[in-house]
Amino acid sequence: MENVWQDLRYAVRTIRHSPIFAATVVFTLALTSGATTGIFTIVNGLLLRSMPYPEPDGLVMLYQGIPKAFAHPIGFSAPDFLAFEERLFETLRISPALGRSFTRDGDQGSRPVAILTDALWRRHFGSDPSIVGRAIVLDRLAYTVVGVMPRGFAFPNRGPIMNNLPADVYVPISFSEGERSAFGSMYNNSVVARLKRGVTPAQADAEARSIVRSAATELYPATLKDLAGALSASATPLRDETVGRVSTLLYVLFGAIAVVLLIACADIATLTLTRAVSRQREMAVRAALGAGRARLITQALIESAVLSTAGVLAGLLVARSVAVILANTTSLSLPSLREIRVDAPVLAFSAALAVATALFCGLLPAFEASRPDAGEALKEGGRPGAPGRRQRRILGALITVQFALAMILLAAGGLLVRSFAKLTAVDPGFQPERVLTLGTSLPATGYPRGADVRAFYVRLMERIEALPGVTAASGSTALPLAIQERRAFTIENESTIARALPHAVAHDWVLGRYFETLGIALRRGRYLSSQDHAASEPVVVVNETMARRCWPDQEPVGQRLAWGGPASHGRWMRVVGVVADVKQGALTSETEVQTYQPWLQVDDEMLGENVLGIFRGMKISVRTAVTPLAVTPSLRDQIRALDPALPVTNVQTMQDVVDTSTGPQRFNALLLGSFALLALLLAALGVGGVLATSVSRRRREIGVRMALGAQRGDVVGMVVRQGMWLALAGLAIGLPASILLARLMSSLLFEITPRDPVTFAAVTTLLLGVAALACYLPARRATRIEPSVALRQE
Repeated sequence: MENVWQDLRYAVRTIRHSPIFAATVVFTLALTSGATTGIFTIVNGLLLRSMPYPEPDGLVMLYQGIPKAFAHPIGFSAPDFLAFEERLFETLRISPALGRSFTRDGDQGSRPVAILTDALWRRHFGSDPSIVGRAIVLDRLAYTVVGVMPRGFAFPNRGPIMNNLPADVYVPISFSEGERSAFGSMYNNSVVARLKRGVTPAQADAEARSIVRSAATELYPATLKDLAGALSASATPLRDETVGRVSTLLYVLFGAIAVVLLIACADIATLTLTRAVSRQREMAVRAALGAGRARLITQALIESAVLSTAGVLAGLLVARSVAVILANTTSLSLPSLREIRVDAPVLAFSAALAVATALFCGLLPAFEASRPDAGEALKEGGRPGAPGRRQRRILGALITVQFALAMILLAAGGLLVRSFAKLTAVDPGFQPERVLTLGTSLPATGYPRGADVRAFYVRLMERIEALPGVTAASGSTALPLAIQERRAFTIENESTIARALPHAVAHDWVLGRYFETLGIALRRGRYLSSQDHAASEPVVVVNETMARRCWPDQEPVGQRLAWGGPASHGRWMRVVGVVADVKQGALTSETEVQTYQPWLQVDDEMLGENVLGIFRGMKISVRTAVTPLAVTPSLRDQIRALDPALPVTNVQTMQDVVDTSTGPQRFNALLLGSFALLALLLAALGVGGVLATSVSRRRREIGVRMALGAQRGDVVGMVVRQGMWLALAGLAIGLPASILLARLMSSLLFEITPRDPVTFAAVTTLLLGVAALACYLPARRATRIEPSVALRQE
């Protein structure tokens, strides 16, 4: 123990005498190990640590499906949900910290009750324990607070297809008689279930399908038997729904930054080995005085451990910042920050990282510095402190490994950058420039009748159209890139080709000059107008995809379609126009068939319906002749002039909407691309540093060569070839490895393959160009050596 203490004090003194070397090592490790630990913190919080519910592996999300109509899962309708009915907090096995949970029967009547989250209770009610039993107002209706959930509780989780944002207030579901009998419609309820002990998710998936099909066969009316036979269901583990969509990305990021850390460690090992060569005389003297090889290795490793520990400890501060930045990045659908914390597993990971970096950075240099034939090594190098052949081979191997790893990261980053470039070239189908959008909603307590809802929005459109700077205005139930409503439809005189197609369409209800406001091009017929009202013929506008698929050999304008199936459809609607395709979801998604219907043709009963409230909420869009955000105060004033209590939400430009849609891909490309460039920089510094050291310690040799007639070009070529062979060796190793590993990223790519030749050609060219530059700079320095001066040096 006394020897260890002596070695520790000696290591500290040695480090103090090399402040630049020590600062470089600590700073490099702090950045790279900190970023590695930060991403591990998120991976641990999301993928490794249990979810914050008792027995979380027993929780599943249930979805319904109509494969003939929808390509993706959908929520449950009310009658289908009743076959799976469970109470939420009982399923999660979480009880309120204050008050009580909902009761099965008593809280589903006419008495409105609510449970608050801890965050809302603290934020708006000052942690007042007397809140239980008091009334709060939601949508101008009084709700009695019956409980407050524990601190840290959040539900729904981020990630699922529907209802994927944590709520602040929970109220019990109370289905109306109309909802209970709404077979074949209103598929908008998310269902969470807990598995019985011993039941696997696969078994639950099969049972869910069986229950839905059985219930549909027994309960659905005869007119919907075709639909009942097509119904399906699925069960997915809640953890997969929460983090499944980002798990691949998180693992890729963690692997990428781990590779950067390896490159950094190789750089440090290179630097340490070069320094160790210059200290071989010191080690030889210590050995001559009786120090054994084990003691010399231990002393070198302790010095490495001191530097690594300092770097990793400093990296913990960087790790927290990295975790916070990533968790707060809106382009990632991550759970709340409460699940992202530096806990015992993260500290254990950091400790393991310190040990690993100490060994990786110090073990090889320690063995080399303590070699029994250190004296021979000195002779081998030609003069004191020069690396011999063995050391040069080791340094060359480290540089080769760095370039191989850099090639892998550059390929991965290049693929994501190329994928993002492809994504940004996708035409969304509308013109987002100079368009502002915001949302508002009318509560049933203030607007009980459909006529009240209609009057409000018609007046609002008139006032907005009259505002200075506004060139067009509209309202809609949804915006491009975020269409939620899907409807079954029937075509009059349907062709054989159309009959074989899925009969579900993305749908939007529009008010005002919707197409002109968003810049959606007209292909055939006409736009919808204010003349399309409740007293006129029902009309509809379709997109190009629907026109092409449903009427491939006919003129679509003038055709008729209706909502519902062939045996139970509603009124016929005439197609009056065909517009350009607009993306209904993310730009990466396939364009669906879509219809647009006049909001003015919705009857009063539907407008006044409050179960879904689809017509009570409106997305207001305006095209402006000025900067869009400049008209925001005027828009707020017009809404408040009609109703001062109405909320105004989601104020943003349509360009922001587009940017948000591409946010995840932009984030992926930026972060992994940054890691790749950092890896390339470290690799370039590694080869440049080794060559610079080599030139410095071969001054006499280079001077002799030049004295014997070697030209400056010969010297440059000699040094550049030495470095480029190492880079080419790294390329030869890294290229096949990067092609193989790129397959793991296929789910993150858009319109390119993991073997994209453009990407690999560009990455190879960049890698060789940077390597050539890194080699040229020390080569140029070598040409400045004066032979007479070099020959006089010993």
